[in-house]
Amino acid sequence: MVDKNELILVIGQSGAGRTTVIHILDDQGFDTLDNVPVHLIPRVAPRELLDKPLALGLDIRSKSFSLQNLMKEINNWKALSKSRVVILFLECSLDILIKRFSLTRRPHPVLGENNLELSIKRELKLIAPLRERADFVLDTSNTSPNELRLKLGTIFPLAKNRSIQIILQSFSFRSGSPSGLDMIFDCRFLKNPNWGRGLKDLNGTDVEVKDYLRKDESWASFNKCLIQMLLTIIPAFEKEGKSYLSIGLGCTGGQHRSVFVAEQLYKHLLGKSYDVKIYHTMLQK
Repeated sequence: MVDKNELILVIGQSGAGRTTVIHILDDQGFDTLDNVPVHLIPRVAPRELLDKPLALGLDIRSKSFSLQNLMKEINNWKALSKSRVVILFLECSLDILIKRFSLTRRPHPVLGENNLELSIKRELKLIAPLRERADFVLDTSNTSPNELRLKLGTIFPLAKNRSIQIILQSFSFRSGSPSGLDMIFDCRFLKNPNWGRGLKDLNGTDVEVKDYLRKDESWASFNKCLIQMLLTIIPAFEKEGKSYLSIGLGCTGGQHRSVFVAEQLYKHLLGKSYDVKIYHTMLQK
């Protein structure tokens, strides 16, 4: 487990994923700060970290950057602080870096070269000695964000990471499904309370509508399968580092069936101690 009183310095080749690593460490419970010039390390990093480890993404683009200055600041930190300093060096193959910079169309931060390949090689030569001093070297060449998250989890495990947040949203297919949903369940196979006596002006939170839908012969098996599936994939999503899971429940008008299913699912997941929120699109308009 990572010591709460620990400073992680994230540095490496431009385009190797430093910002992605900082975001992942932030999700894992670190205090984080990216693009920190070397000379500002003493100002942004207190001498003693009490609650959380701190991860700093170091910026080598400033003209004042030098390996000597960086090692000087690290040595000063070690002398004046009770915290342990860990250097994480990120590297990436030349062809992948060229592809990444070509896709983003961003200029390489190392100036003085009109050729991207020469700029990448010049930067690597500049920071190569730091690689030898690093505590961990991580190659991100063919690593997806999820794979990178898993690798970082083995290097810097925390006792407790943030749990996934689940958002349940009922909606009307008539108005179109909301954007940003990870999965959608069509509830229109259930009997429509809109045609039930005295139910048209009610919604899926009313007792009469709930009783009507619970009598549908498809409800019990659907509810059982839906819960079983979600209780299988939610822990898998958490393991992969997913922070949010948005689930849409739709029906024709977004008033009866989708609201009812969303409410039943909400209660069950809440009972399993999940961080779950619910939103009824049509009822809250």
